[in-house]
Amino acid sequence: MEKIRSLFKKDNFARGCGIEIEDFTPGFARCSMKVTGNHLNGLGILMGGALFTLADYTFSLAANSYGKIAVTQNDSIVYMRKCSGGVVIAIATEIVKNERTGDYVVEVFNDQNQVIARIEGTVFYTGASV
Repeated sequence: MEKIRSLFKKDNFARGCGIEIEDFTPGFARCSMKVTGNHLNGLGILMGGALFTLADYTFSLAANSYGKIAVTQNDSIVYMRKCSGGVVIAIATEIVKNERTGDYVVEVFNDQNQVIARIEGTVFYTGASV
């Protein structure tokens, strides 16, 4: 698990966004991001790209948590509520995994524990180890 944590801590883009790893186990991950002014769009709400980055990073951590390299084949996001501050939490859960692919759901929550976005995605396992 330390090898995986080390790999993900090297992600400069995620680090620049302020994403923190809270927890992960095989097929599961939880990450957080404090919303700052740098994350807000011109309307003063959390930019969809910042929200997607948090969800996608969490999805990737859950999928790679087995120690096998997983790359995203497809993912899509649904934005449900706006958010303008606080801390957002993403929780990725494995739905199904086989030798070559895995399906995951990520829900992103605001400070009021409301779902503000949801990603569904599929990864391909390359066969290589992390």
